[in-house]
Amino acid sequence: MRGLELLRSGLMSLVEDRGRFGFGDLGITQAGAADRYSAALANRLLRNAPEAPVLEIAQGGVELLAHVETEIALTGAEAELRIGGVPRALWRTHRVREGECIEIGMARSGLRLYLAVAGGFEAPRWLGSASVSLRDRLGRPLEKGDRLLCRDLESLPHPRSLPPRLIPDWRRPLTLRVLPGAQADHFPAESLQRFYSESYRLVSGDRMGCRLAGPAVEHDLEILSEPIPYGAVQIPRDGQPIVLLGERQTIGGYPKVGAVLPMDCWRLAQAAPGTGIRFETIGLEEARRATMEMERFLGDRSEILLRKEIVIENQVLQIDETE
Repeated sequence: MRGLELLRSGLMSLVEDRGRFGFGDLGITQAGAADRYSAALANRLLRNAPEAPVLEIAQGGVELLAHVETEIALTGAEAELRIGGVPRALWRTHRVREGECIEIGMARSGLRLYLAVAGGFEAPRWLGSASVSLRDRLGRPLEKGDRLLCRDLESLPHPRSLPPRLIPDWRRPLTLRVLPGAQADHFPAESLQRFYSESYRLVSGDRMGCRLAGPAVEHDLEILSEPIPYGAVQIPRDGQPIVLLGERQTIGGYPKVGAVLPMDCWRLAQAAPGTGIRFETIGLEEARRATMEMERFLGDRSEILLRKEIVIENQVLQIDETE
């Protein structure tokens, strides 16, 4: 059977793609890669389709044996990568020969790594997506001995790497942009001022969401349970914010000050406990523009949106905008 065999599966390794949409009324969440930026660029480096499944690796510590001749890209958290015992760089493509081991060390900054192969992994799909959703019991974490199927490459293209300016620095301070929601006007003004002016600390997080600690956002609001959008900032009775991510529940009854922009949620998914976090408000038009720009950047023509720079064998390739 061709593909990559897991010799060590790490803390949690999941097959993910862009997510599962249109089933919220059935209580089924979107799931998908927690850090879509890193996952999408792993696929783009390999010229894969945007929806190609990737392997999401929590905190590293994974080893795979190649039963195939292929090309890979590893993005996301900062960690050591070795192929056949030789150190390799992240955020670029690498040839892997049959019989070689791919070793991924523990994350030094950031939390999640994304491994893509040329052509994408062949994975079962549920409701139109290959994304594993632990909350919905769709799929399961990978275990030692599992194989990720992929095809042999007939020929290997030139190595490709991402310009350094586009590689995230997971150590820099984290500010989350919030689009205020309909309930924001019902929070006391002093509570909202505190929320946007004070600093919070990430206490714990998973693929469902992140709990923060800091100055309480006091309120006496009571609402009926309602649908929860991606990035919703819930404020429970204790006043400590919760930011909900891809595997969130589909309805909930905590009041919400608004929703964090998707690209900021992706950065939050890479933040370790103890990270300092601040919030800032953003207007509707600015939020729409920022989101559309990121969607275009991660889409099929993202090579052009890399300001026409794709590094191939350390050479900068100029891409005609009319392509």
